[in-house]
Amino acid sequence: MIYTSHWTINNKILYIINAYNVENIYEEKNRQTKEILITDIIILTISTIVISIFSILLTKPINNLNKTTKKIASGQINERAKIKSTDEIGELAQSFNKMADEIENKIKQLNEQVKQKNDFITGFTHELKTPMTAIMGYADMLRLKKCDEELTKKALNYIYTETKRLENLSFKLMELMSVADGQIEMNDIEIDKLIEKIAKEERNILSHNKIELNVEKALVIGDGELLETVIRNLIENANKAEPKDNKIIIKGEKIAEDKYKISIMDKGKGIPKEHINRVTEDFYMVDKSRNKEQGGSGIGLSLVKKILNYHNSELEIQSQENVGTVVSFKLKEVKNSETNKKKHNYICVNLHNYNCILYNTTNTIK
Repeated sequence: MIYTSHWTINNKILYIINAYNVENIYEEKNRQTKEILITDIIILTISTIVISIFSILLTKPINNLNKTTKKIASGQINERAKIKSTDEIGELAQSFNKMADEIENKIKQLNEQVKQKNDFITGFTHELKTPMTAIMGYADMLRLKKCDEELTKKALNYIYTETKRLENLSFKLMELMSVADGQIEMNDIEIDKLIEKIAKEERNILSHNKIELNVEKALVIGDGELLETVIRNLIENANKAEPKDNKIIIKGEKIAEDKYKISIMDKGKGIPKEHINRVTEDFYMVDKSRNKEQGGSGIGLSLVKKILNYHNSELEIQSQENVGTVVSFKLKEVKNSETNKKKHNYICVNLHNYNCILYNTTNTIK
């Protein structure tokens, strides 16, 4: 670095030149520039790594949720998002899993309904096909050739019994359809009088067995016609069990929590343990040959179960093979000092799986 200056002395110009070596300044500049570049590179590298890690951590739950969504969309409905955080994404994952659970449950319910429908159609088709084949066969035989009196009587007898069984089956199916409408009207019912009425009529039908009653007086909430169907079906089943003492006992008693319990008992053939949980399935019969001989269709207890579901009740079956069977159910007893003066009307509104709540049409929700 060179500096020059001049002065005029006695009309003479004097030049002064100063020179300085500044090489070390440039060396220091180059050193600092190099250090700054290295520092910048290190900072940028570290920042990139940190940002990448944070990006991965932030996007991983979203990617997980996205992959789970694609798996569920492809049919793997049991997949769930495995996110444990408590932030917004964690809450979203929990909501997503709840939604997936509901969808899976609905799909299972739909599949079960489809299976039950297919089983019902298969059973119904089989129940129609067997007697129709026999009826057509005997009718064709009587139509095409002349038979002796004994064979003609046998054929006509078989045609009559199978036609009667088809008639009973059609009645049961009509009752099932009427129950499936989704809304039934319920009233206060004097259950003891209803049971006595049914027993009196059934005594005229039963040829070998007699009905014994042990029924307490009570008012219950229900549909009289449907409950009559329930009790008649249970008496019919007890009669088919061929009680050893030729007795069918009907017991009605008040129990705790405003409930009234009805039990139908017999000392008949009983139900094998492995069949008890299935006897309420549509068209299910423990002994198919014996039931068909007696005109059974296999939908009696299925109908009973559906009716009791509408009454918020369940069918309880206790049975031991070759010892006997006790079938019981509970109804809601009316506990009101005014029930003897005024009866109440209720409407059963169908909710989920045949359960219902009772609306008192004159007062409050029951």
